Amino acid sequence: MKEFLEIPIISATMLDSAFSAGIPAIRKHRQAIRENLDPGIRFSIGRGGTVQLSSVPALDCLATAGRWRTGDADHLASAYRSAGLTKLVRSEKYGKALNMTREAVQVQARRAGASFTQSNSVELITQCVVGLAMTEPAVRSVAKAMGVIMRKVDAQLEQMKRLPGRIVRSDGPETLVVVDTGEREELRSFQSGYLKSLGLHAPGAPFVLHELSWSPDTKMSVFFPALDLNQADEMTSELEEQLKAAEEPLPEPSAALA
Repeated sequence: MKEFLEIPIISATMLDSAFSAGIPAIRKHRQAIRENLDPGIRFSIGRGGTVQLSSVPALDCLATAGRWRTGDADHLASAYRSAGLTKLVRSEKYGKALNMTREAVQVQARRAGASFTQSNSVELITQCVVGLAMTEPAVRSVAKAMGVIMRKVDAQLEQMKRLPGRIVRSDGPETLVVVDTGEREELRSFQSGYLKSLGLHAPGAPFVLHELSWSPDTKMSVFFPALDLNQADEMTSELEEQLKAAEEPLPEPSAALA
């Protein structure tokens, strides 16, 4: 299976319903991550309330803190910082990608009107980021840089595995997916509601599964919508060709002016 990249920007609240810890505890963990790893961006979407955007590494750390110990989350955060996350989230290009995503989400929320709610905000954010990554080099550059960082942490820590995969089909409450373990491709089944809330329901939709395991008897599977960079590069090339074809050539200088 081809290598996919997680979308670089996601909803900071996409995993809240999966935690056994109470909401106050999750808010405390999220605040610590904003202060120490990735502040992300928070903005209004009108009547729909507010949205908090963050990065995949920040969600990995939040998942670890919500299911295991805070010390385990700190260890993961330290690995991400050492791999270059701090430099990336402080960069101009990351700030630009966040602002482009904010603008796209606000536009889509206005278009959706009353049909936009907090319950479907994660899917809308995913659609916006995927669209931007496919068409905007700035967002795709952040995705590639984030991918380098996550591959470093994946290679360093045995408690985290990144597994690319695709949606196969949905059968009512269960969705069948195919996951590449590096040794073979495996068919697995997960709850349709969870995957659909992330925008993962169409057959063939790419994702990267993060398997987190900070204790021998517990494993957490976190899905992140992904980008097929080969497809994105092909789309960019097509757009460039279309722009070139649409350009009118400058008129040749007349003989009188020669």
